Amino acid sequence: MLRHAVLTTALTVALTSALAGCGEEEGTLSQARDYANEPGNQIAEHARTAMHDLDTVHVEGDVLDSEGTKITVDLDVSAEDTCVGKVSIGEGEISLRAIAGSAWYQGDEEFWKSIAPAKGEGERIAKRVGDKWVKLEGELASLRAFCSIDSLTAQMVPAEAEAQTVGPAMAAEGPSVRLDVTHGDTESRTYVLASEPHRIVKWTQGSSGELTFSDFDEEFQVEEPAAGEVFDLAELEK
Repeated sequence: MLRHAVLTTALTVALTSALAGCGEEEGTLSQARDYANEPGNQIAEHARTAMHDLDTVHVEGDVLDSEGTKITVDLDVSAEDTCVGKVSIGEGEISLRAIAGSAWYQGDEEFWKSIAPAKGEGERIAKRVGDKWVKLEGELASLRAFCSIDSLTAQMVPAEAEAQTVGPAMAAEGPSVRLDVTHGDTESRTYVLASEPHRIVKWTQGSSGELTFSDFDEEFQVEEPAAGEVFDLAELEK
């Protein structure tokens, strides 16, 4: 039986670590200090708007799923829920493509072994599938949670959450403001650029991983695999 990672849960409960802002010149954080005077909920609304207005973003980092499996993502994501890149689940890795409402993945042998742990089963599947693409559906379709900017934003700063401004911080993308976000029993940290547009550059929670956001509005290309390059998993039953 194929074992899957519950990625939506991983997004809501497993994001971690803080941005460091030490060693910067005094003037560098002045804009962030000014912006940090704004109410947290207002900054969160600015962030939701800025992220929604994006055409593309690069998402990178790792989280733990509900079973404690490390999931590492390195994806380009568009506002049209298109994405391309790599996702590692445990020791295995897949290439992922999503376009026009459909998605496909291409797994290595370690990936198949991780989701089909019965002796020899993962190797058998890897040999049958080879380097072909597999339609992303069923329980593994939860991977699509990483392929939507709006979905990711809704996990980081839910509209119904309470956001409190903590103070300025430095991120790779520039001076930012740290928000402590509380949604039910879940607490997280979201870092928002102090300059307009106020995009999210990092989201952390607890000690289970982190996601960073960069390469805003940089174009990327995704191609649907040709029919002859796609493997139907139903063939495994024959």
